Amino acid sequence: MRTHTTISTAAAVAVLAAAVAAPAAAAPQAAPIVKSSATLPATPLSDVERQIADDRGVDLGGIGSGLFHLGGNEYWTVTDRGPNGEVKVDGADRRTFVVPEFTPALVRIRVQGDRIVVLETLPLTTPGGAPVTGLSNLPRDEKPYAADAATPLPLNPNGLDTEGVVRTPDGHFWLVDEYGPSIVEADAHGRVVARHVPAGLEDDYAAAGVAYPVTGSLPAGLADRRSNRGFEDIALLPDGRTVAVALQSSVVVSGERDRTVTELLTFDTATRATVHEFGYQFDDPSTFAAGTRGRDLKISALIPLSQTRVLVEERTDTEARFHAVDLDPSRALITSADKTLFANLAGVAGVPGKVEGAALRGNRLILISDNDFGFDGSRAYPAGQDVADSGIETVLVEVKVDDDPFGSVETPGIGLGS
Repeated sequence: MRTHTTISTAAAVAVLAAAVAAPAAAAPQAAPIVKSSATLPATPLSDVERQIADDRGVDLGGIGSGLFHLGGNEYWTVTDRGPNGEVKVDGADRRTFVVPEFTPALVRIRVQGDRIVVLETLPLTTPGGAPVTGLSNLPRDEKPYAADAATPLPLNPNGLDTEGVVRTPDGHFWLVDEYGPSIVEADAHGRVVARHVPAGLEDDYAAAGVAYPVTGSLPAGLADRRSNRGFEDIALLPDGRTVAVALQSSVVVSGERDRTVTELLTFDTATRATVHEFGYQFDDPSTFAAGTRGRDLKISALIPLSQTRVLVEERTDTEARFHAVDLDPSRALITSADKTLFANLAGVAGVPGKVEGAALRGNRLILISDNDFGFDGSRAYPAGQDVADSGIETVLVEVKVDDDPFGSVETPGIGLGS
């Protein structure tokens, strides 16, 4: 295992020990309220991606993994790696891929009344046009199985588990991925141009036969991310070239399963280089619902406020709160004392579960949920059998927050049309 050195330093530990665990600022004067809600209609997955011969009854979903505002009621979203499950076999979890030929896709949507309308889909491909798929990449990743949880599937070094998207003024898409974790550049047609991984992993990808350029542009310690807890979102800052990305949970540190520090970093899309890495301390688990542990805390969304400030969504499986934080390069660690609470959505009626994509329009949070493709992924499915519907839909909501402390900030695309 690579040694994680960036925030596990004596200085950072000293800062952490002195930090105040509870949120620093008071909540807005009135509770947030959901003002509108829109739902994605059922659309067979094989209607969206023509290479899929049998979608096993799965509908388009998972598009709530990221949200990039284009202006008005239009957004780019992105799916994750596709319909996948976690099935218990002989006491161990197995990662199943119900439709292994699925490839992550960019999905442009418009909100019309109470409906989410799909305007365009761009499946991600290699430079040669082959689907990247969402399959695990390297032996260090979860071993992939077919839907029956018994038949092993081959690894694919091109595979991506995308979790956030922005679009730069040149029309390219920048995404984050959980496997590497990595930052991925794709052109306007969805072809992967380059993938940036923790230093040292690029050789592993090359040896595995990856079909696009892979560069070790990120801090090496990020390779110690927890399984299925890689980069979770990306925000484009106002200069149109710098992005902020977040690791969902703490890297693996021996003996610290409930460690409550994860990582934020800024990356220059023009020079293709990491600018700065920050440690990020979650709110104390005791400030969430009873029984919450450090391992339950996740960053799931980032929203740009200025060139040096972002909103960060901290969440569990049942709660979500948004904090404004400054990206001050003189700080090694962002603590609770550095946060300003913008919205606590715990208990707010109409807020969907598993919010992973977010944007801001004045005092309105725009949130989209990840419905995990709307099927029961906890069980195995024999060959040819359709999946069981979970009943969970993809929902986009507009949430009004009483105060507007950031001066009517909006986060549309920068100099972009569709």
